[in-house]
Amino acid sequence: MSDNAITTLGQFLHRSRVHYRVFDMGRRVVKLTANEFVGFEKASMPYPYPLQQRALLGIVFWSPDDTNKQYVWFLTLPLDEQGLLIQAARDEFLVMLLDRVGECMLAAEDGKHIEGALKDSPYTFVPQQQKMAAFNAQVTNELKMAASPFYEPAVAYFTGITDKNEWQSLAMQGIADVAIRLANHGGETIDLIATLPRLPEEPWHAVSGFLEHAEPVAGLVEVFAHRLSTELYEKNPDIKLVCTCLRAASNSPATGLVDSMVKRVLKHPCSQNIEVLATITGRIWRVLKQEAICQLFQEQLARNDAGQEGFNQLIVDVLYLPGMRLHIMKALRAPQRSAELSIAVGKLFS
Repeated sequence: MSDNAITTLGQFLHRSRVHYRVFDMGRRVVKLTANEFVGFEKASMPYPYPLQQRALLGIVFWSPDDTNKQYVWFLTLPLDEQGLLIQAARDEFLVMLLDRVGECMLAAEDGKHIEGALKDSPYTFVPQQQKMAAFNAQVTNELKMAASPFYEPAVAYFTGITDKNEWQSLAMQGIADVAIRLANHGGETIDLIATLPRLPEEPWHAVSGFLEHAEPVAGLVEVFAHRLSTELYEKNPDIKLVCTCLRAASNSPATGLVDSMVKRVLKHPCSQNIEVLATITGRIWRVLKQEAICQLFQEQLARNDAGQEGFNQLIVDVLYLPGMRLHIMKALRAPQRSAELSIAVGKLFS
C-alpha cells in the first residue's frame, strides 16, 4: 500500500480539498470534535454516542471556494462489542466511493454526481424529519449562516411578540432554528423563558423537543424543572410530558439542575414506565455515573412495565456507552440490591 493511499474518510475529504463538519445523528444531533472523529476512524477510541451498535453520522462538506454550496452525507457504520468502528465496513464504503468519484470528490464538479455517489449504498440512511430539521439548524448555526426563512416568524412567536394561539402556521424548521439559536442567546432567551410556561401544549412540546439538541441555559432548565415538579404531583402524571421535560433539559450545562430533575423522577412511581427509563439511558446517561442515582435507576428498571425484555434492552444499551460499564456493573452487583433487581440480573446473565 502506497503512502498516498486513502484509508479513511477523513483522508478522502482532506484529499478532496473540502472543509467539513461531522455530527452524531443517533441519540441527539451534536457535533463531533475533530479528535472524536479521527479517533473513531482509527478505532483508537470508541464512538461517543453509539446507538444499537452503530454510529449514525451526518457529514456536511463544502469547497472553500464556494462556501454557499454544501453537500451532506448521512452514514451508518457498524461498531464492535467495544464500541469501536468495524473498519472492514468503512473500507468497503471507501472502495465504493473511490470507484464512483475518484480520489478527489470535487473533481466531479457536478453536485448531483457527488450526492449520487452514495446511491444504493448499505451504509447510508435517511434521518427522521425532526432530526433533519435539527441537523439543518445545527449546521447553519455552526457555519454562521443565515437561519431558514421560517426562523423570524418562529422567533416572534416564541418570544411573545405573536399571540400564543397563532402557532398553526409555524414551520418545523423554524422551531428547530429557534431552539438551537436561542438556547443561550441573550435577551431573546429571557423572552423565551418568560413565554414557555404560557404556551399551548402543541407548540410547547414542539420547541421542547428540539431543545435536546441544544445546550439550554439554567433559566430554561428551571422552566422545565418547575413544569416537571408540578406534573409529578398529579395522580397520574403525563408520561409524554415527563419525558419531554427530561429530554429538553438533558444536554444543558446546568448539570446540577438536571440531576435534581432525574432524582425527583426516579423517586416517583412513574419512573417504572419504560419510556421514562429509556429517556434517561438515551439522553442523560451521564447521571448513571453517580452511584446513588445508578442504583435507584436499576431498582426502578427491575420493576419496569415492559418486564424482563425492557430491563435487558436498556441495560445492554447503556453498557455500550463509553465509560459506563464499570458503573452499571457495580450497581448490578451491589449487595444491598432488592430481590426484584437480583431476579432481573439473574435472568439477564442467564
